[in-house]
Amino acid sequence: MRRFTYILFFILISVSGLWGSREYPEEEYQKITLIFTNDIHGGVDRMEARFMNPEFPPLIGGGAAVVHYIDAVREKAEKENTPVLVVDAGDFFSGRPIGSRTEGEAVIKYMNMAGYDAMTVGNHDFDLGLDVLKARAAQANFPFLGANIIQDSTGQIPDYLDPYVMVDAAGIQIAILGISTTVTPDLSFPDHVAGLTFLPEIETARRWVPRLKEMGADMIIVETHAWTPYDRKVAYQELLEDMRQGAIRPDKHGPNALEIAAMTPDIDIMFSGHVHKGFYEPYVDPVNHTLIFQNYANGTNVGHVNVYIHKETKELAGYDFAVDNSALITMVEDEFWLDEKADSILSAEKAKAEEGFHEVLTVLPKPLRRSSEGQSLLGNMICDAMTTVAGADVAFSNFGGVRADLNAGPLTPADLFNVLPFGNNITVFQVSGSFIDRLIEDRVSGNSRGMLVSGLQVTVDRQKPNGDRVTIHSIQGKPFDPDATYTMAISDYLAEGNSGYGRVTEIPEDQRLDTSIMIRQALQEYITDHNGLEKTSVDNRWEEVE
Repeated sequence: MRRFTYILFFILISVSGLWGSREYPEEEYQKITLIFTNDIHGGVDRMEARFMNPEFPPLIGGGAAVVHYIDAVREKAEKENTPVLVVDAGDFFSGRPIGSRTEGEAVIKYMNMAGYDAMTVGNHDFDLGLDVLKARAAQANFPFLGANIIQDSTGQIPDYLDPYVMVDAAGIQIAILGISTTVTPDLSFPDHVAGLTFLPEIETARRWVPRLKEMGADMIIVETHAWTPYDRKVAYQELLEDMRQGAIRPDKHGPNALEIAAMTPDIDIMFSGHVHKGFYEPYVDPVNHTLIFQNYANGTNVGHVNVYIHKETKELAGYDFAVDNSALITMVEDEFWLDEKADSILSAEKAKAEEGFHEVLTVLPKPLRRSSEGQSLLGNMICDAMTTVAGADVAFSNFGGVRADLNAGPLTPADLFNVLPFGNNITVFQVSGSFIDRLIEDRVSGNSRGMLVSGLQVTVDRQKPNGDRVTIHSIQGKPFDPDATYTMAISDYLAEGNSGYGRVTEIPEDQRLDTSIMIRQALQEYITDHNGLEKTSVDNRWEEVE
């Protein structure tokens, strides 16, 4: 669908809010309201918004606030003959106790109450395996989408997924195409995605969009767990360079939403996710004019945008926002009422999921923060817990596995769950010193961020070429010996070769021990029984040459 001229595009990106100030006469334009979420990660319960104010956090209303909000939007929209569509871009349950400990059942209850129309599956939606995903798809009153997920035994999309859904919105035929992310197998246990192939995102979009047009779609929405880069201007310049060279460069997250939109004509709107970064205004592809929206994560926000379709031509004419010149709305309880029925159901699910989670284990005298690269007090403590409880010489972990900070004050199991929500266990390997050296080299090659470590002292010089950046000085206080045998502890998730730990899969099985010790439990034991708060610090274990 060709929608905006180039001149109009440049006017719009030059004048903020111009679309919102336009008039769309009802006799000429059909208004359609789109409400979108992504990366809920089980965040359907009421919670403190520490990201807004760490000292005096306001309360987020969670799913009960969203249900009330959507009901109010629908009530108003019905009087105006405005269709309302509600969609989600994946990673719906894994992350908070109410999501993980109910295996996503409580989250689907919320989504059913909110009246979602479709959801594309994300990589974390495979965290508990296919049987759980199938059960949640059967429970949902809306389709789970995944046009690029193929079952190897049949060569078809699995029967618990749909490639798309077609919706009649006041005479406008809207196709919602779902595309998951191809990096899912790299971010999952192999058993959880066994027998599935994830086809390339761009290839899938280019195959399905023309078919949907032929099937009569007036408007095409792509709902994808692919991601929108943090800096969209820089990402677009990189994309232009890639296109000049005739290829899209691979990324650890897979192709991003900007690349999919640029390489696929006729996508009107995209909803993306995966990286937990929200944008208040959409990205507009300069050539294909696709609007790309992305929300924040963990159930704290919803996205709300109104789009306007010219009734005669069935073309997208523009959009505006519901509040505050922003597509994103934070569901603070002081501003949004709760649906009483939804609040009652979700509160009961939360209480059941968090039974025994609020016992005070100890009192933290200071906050324990994580980091996205380099050392952090919390990252060091997690790895120290692994070496201590598993009796290992060294331990490694990935930054992405640490999902929250710990604040000063009473520490409960619920707090530890928020830090390490995925239930990973410790796996121990017997490896040589040279293997450890090569593994660290893997994690500092190119632009890789490195790793969380314990038990060793290492210096990294990124000015040197790949493969020659790492110098290990000592392990357990003794001089490093590349020929010695050491005990290495990592998570069972990394032990499967995920997140750049592919070298680990080369270790013979007789050198591997699955301990069944949950890392979260090891951290709790380290803090409470091993005086971990006094032992761990930010020290010289990992140093980088500036």
